[in-house]
Amino acid sequence: MKYLFILTLILGLHNTVFSQSYSDDFARSKSRAVYLEVLGNGIGYSFNYDQRFQNRLDGFGFKVGGSYFALDGTSVATFPFGLNYLLGKRGKYFEMGLGGTYLLASDRSNTFASGSDRTFGDGITGNMIFGYRSEPVDGGFLFRASLTPFFGNGVFWPLFAGISVGYAF
Repeated sequence: MKYLFILTLILGLHNTVFSQSYSDDFARSKSRAVYLEVLGNGIGYSFNYDQRFQNRLDGFGFKVGGSYFALDGTSVATFPFGLNYLLGKRGKYFEMGLGGTYLLASDRSNTFASGSDRTFGDGITGNMIFGYRSEPVDGGFLFRASLTPFFGNGVFWPLFAGISVGYAF
């Protein structure tokens, strides 16, 4: 009887120490992140916000972002957006997604040649994401590397890619 009590005590301690659930180990229950993406869905660069829909670190989520570039009277603003899915665990994920990039451009540099002081262009181009994401389960430094094909409006760039660094919280 004495040995049975000691064995029950040891097994109870073992279960208490070693079998805590995944969510009890870490304070973060929903993946949120901000990051700078070079190339990728923002075409040149973009600042982005990313979040999961449910209280989990993987699964379905969304991203929205923006960028602006101006040089010699020409300016371009991009606004990437989309849905994504993270497949994996413990901070190492395969990321796949589908979305678009709204592009707004203006050119004031050719005023004498065209006879107009402004020309504008805008449109939405579709894009996809296939890549790797490293995001610590308790938050911190985020790294992404992905293939980001563009399509639509007479454009098809199957081998466009991007790299991102940021912070997950």
